[in-house]
Amino acid sequence: MSTYNIWMVGLLVLLSSAIAPATAQESGDFEIVQARQGEQLLAFVGRKQSVRDISEEVRRKNGDALLFDAFFRAKYRVEQVVYGEYAGDSIEFTAADHYGRPRFAQFEHVMLFVSAADDGAYYHEKYQFYPVFRTRSGAWAACAPIDEYDAEERESVIGPHPIDFGPDAYFPLGELSLAEAAQLLPAPQFRIEGRKAYCVQGNTAEELLKIKQRTVLKARGLFVEDQAPADAAQ
Repeated sequence: MSTYNIWMVGLLVLLSSAIAPATAQESGDFEIVQARQGEQLLAFVGRKQSVRDISEEVRRKNGDALLFDAFFRAKYRVEQVVYGEYAGDSIEFTAADHYGRPRFAQFEHVMLFVSAADDGAYYHEKYQFYPVFRTRSGAWAACAPIDEYDAEERESVIGPHPIDFGPDAYFPLGELSLAEAAQLLPAPQFRIEGRKAYCVQGNTAEELLKIKQRTVLKARGLFVEDQAPADAAQ
């Protein structure tokens, strides 16, 4: 596969952590009961307004320290709050990324996960996002994954299923050949027409939240789980 196509894979879907996610229990076995104390998680669908590099500002404020991540200040219009409480129309947060400009900035609409610090400032949960699109009913949903970690993460909780996406739910093929596109964006999860791969299967915003709660966010200590009562599993 060419360097460009490898970049395309990363651009289209880097929806999981940079490391393999922790194994999740089957969704019927456990019940999420509380968030981590001292931090407030907010999961929301947002529309990008601005994402600017503040790495130099961060470096100067820390005595010209050597930074291992790039830092960005992002502003998004809040389209839907999926988890937590937020009353504003827009939100600003800081994001850190070891690889440069965060990939969520490549998409117009994304489902993002941010946590509030004690001073009320929001910080992006590193690498955690989903590109999302409108369904024909007006809800938000993500297309099926092509990244192996995201695929494993979803299958451990709720795998992709048919969704009636709107006409704007597609990925442009760019310089991918049709053969490469068919491999990276396979049927029946995608439908390739012309130079676009239309989304056919995916997960709703509520399902995406549950997936992150039971995998990466659980591994980071943001959520704990208690075993469900024995009779609840019957």
